Order: sequence, then C-alpha cells, then structure tokens
Amino acid sequence: MSAFSKPKFIEVAWKDIIVEFRSKSTLSLMVLFSLITSMLFSVTVPVSYAESIGASLLWLIFIFVGMLGYARAFVREVELETLDGLKLSPIHPASILAGKMIYNLVLMFITEIVVFPIFVGVFNMSIKKPLLFFAILTLGNSAFVVAMSSLAILIIKSRSKELLLPIIAFPVVFPVISSTVFALNMSVTGNTNGILEPLKMIVSFSLIVMAVAFLTSEYAFID
Repeated sequence: MSAFSKPKFIEVAWKDIIVEFRSKSTLSLMVLFSLITSMLFSVTVPVSYAESIGASLLWLIFIFVGMLGYARAFVREVELETLDGLKLSPIHPASILAGKMIYNLVLMFITEIVVFPIFVGVFNMSIKKPLLFFAILTLGNSAFVVAMSSLAILIIKSRSKELLLPIIAFPVVFPVISSTVFALNMSVTGNTNGILEPLKMIVSFSLIVMAVAFLTSEYAFID
C-alpha cells in the first residue's frame, strides 16, 4: 500500500460524492426543496415579520431539507444492495460513518451557498453581521448533519424509515435547533452579547454525539 494512500473515511466520502455528482439526485432534491419552500414562505409571511422571523424560517428550511437528504447516504446503500458489501469490506464502521458525515457536509455546504443569498434577497433581510450569520448557520447545520448521519444507521433497515427518522431525531437535536435560532437572531440584530453560550452548546453537542456515534458504530452496523 502506498504511504500516500487516502484514509478509508476519505475513500468512502469520495465514492459517495462521485456517485452523487453523476446522478445529482439528492443534491437536486435538497436545493429544489429549499428554493420552493423559500418562495412559499415569501408569499405567505408578511414583509413586516420577515426581519424578526426570517432567520428562524431559513433554519427551519434546512431542518426539513436535512430530514429529506442526509439519511440518503445510508438509504441508498440499502436500495442498491451494497450495504452488506460495505460491511464486509476491510473498513471500520467508524470510518464508514465518518465518510458519510463528510459527504453530507459537502451536500449541506453546497445547498447553503445556493439557498442563503436567494433567501436573503427574497425576504429583503437586513443582517447586521452577515458573515457571523452564515458561520452560525453552517455550525448549526454541521451539528445537524452529525446527528442525522448517526441516527440514520439505526433506521436504515426499517420499512418506515422516512417517518421514523424525524420522530427519533427531533428530540435529540432540539438543543441544536433552539441554540442555533437564538444565535442567528443575535447576529441579525447585531447584539451579540452572550452569543458564546449557544455556540458552546452547539459545539459540545456535536462533539458528544460524534464521540458516542463512533464508539457505538460497530454495534449499530450489526443486523
């Protein structure tokens, strides 16, 4: 083996990214759903409320998109009947999980880059600290990716996985949802006193969930 060979989790992520960019099925679904939902919100939410609830609506869109898209990293393996082959490969389950997380993070970031400026323009939002807003949105989405990727392993064999995942996920990710909304609203108004507390919550949540997921990944992959 070459000394410069890629780590196994990078190989898993790269394989999924190549497959996705050939089909563009999940990414197209996520971007299209985000844009349609943004347009629906723009015609149903009064302009006078856009400034106060715009950040929460944008975060809500990414939550719905995540529910639709992030589990596909594992569900596609079941649909293509490649999951057993992945389990039998000389790759540790933790590396498989890490690769799926990286793949989902790539999808999330691309979706953010496309949707964020369109949403802000449609709602004519005035964000006092736009760079901080985008950084917080990315941090919250990253924590959401970690949680959804970890929980997706538990439900991939279920017949009602599309319905089961939100039921399991919402109670788990509630601290991230509330902390992200709080921090986003602070960046919109520019009053960032105390913003470190919700950010610490998001980072701590991500690290704890990631640690638990990696430690239990070997058992989660067992049928």
